[in-house]
Amino acid sequence: MSDFFVRQSVAFRNDINRSLGALLGIAQGMLCDGHLNDQEISFLEQWLAQNESIAAAWPGDVVHARVRDALADGVITAEERTYLTETLQQLVGGSLEEISEPTHVTEMAIDRTVKVSIPKATFCLTGDFVFAPRNHCELAIQKREGIVSSSVTKKLTYLVVGGLGSKEWKHGSFGTKVEKAFEYKRLGHPILVVHEDQWASAL
Repeated sequence: MSDFFVRQSVAFRNDINRSLGALLGIAQGMLCDGHLNDQEISFLEQWLAQNESIAAAWPGDVVHARVRDALADGVITAEERTYLTETLQQLVGGSLEEISEPTHVTEMAIDRTVKVSIPKATFCLTGDFVFAPRNHCELAIQKREGIVSSSVTKKLTYLVVGGLGSKEWKHGSFGTKVEKAFEYKRLGHPILVVHEDQWASAL
């Protein structure tokens, strides 16, 4: 029975990654002419509705919510169109070549306005860091009375994304730690996803 659930879990993960890769491709195609028209937005809403696995997981759930909001009253305003365009630009975060590189990290994940405070806070690190190898970064946190967690939990304060990205982000997978953090965010847990430079400025 356990093998069955493992196979099911792997199949679901593969489906999520394929759908995410497709979503990135759709977003890239919609942005290539510099204008997001009504037909493209309606197509995106229909595609997300038909691909429930990615529409219910980050970052697809964020995109789907914003598309539904724009279409809710039947009229897409200039402000809504601009907001959707910015959302897709954040999702894509660069050219298709950049997306396929392991250093690509979508800005959609980052809580950029947050100032990091280390003492008594709980940190989990993901990706590769410019500052130092990850174990050295963890020591830097502990020396400043911060707490280091090896996994994303409900009690986490910050998930820190390394400035060099991670192989997890290659080929459309944004990494299980980022996805878990956003799953807890949706449930109301105040986890913050911050970039390495925000964390380093607190040292």
